[in-house]
Amino acid sequence: MAYLSPTSLTCPKCDFTDEIRIVVGVGPNSGKGDTPYRRFQGAGGFLKGTNEDGSRDGTLRCPNDGTIVWANKAGKKASDS
Repeated sequence: MAYLSPTSLTCPKCDFTDEIRIVVGVGPNSGKGDTPYRRFQGAGGFLKGTNEDGSRDGTLRCPNDGTIVWANKAGKKASDS
């Protein structure tokens, strides 16, 4: 199960702000209490980061200065406060 969550990001260096869309969910074989994943779905005005071979690296970068403002990552467990 997954859901789409709109989120505003701001670059810490230049204050560029835009809305991105994040998919939050767990895989079909996940159990109760498993950590959900978080991946961007819509990049807004941010640039999608790439590896040297051109593949996406799961980051979003500021279009003005290249600062990383998002990295795909696992979310927090409900018990992690």
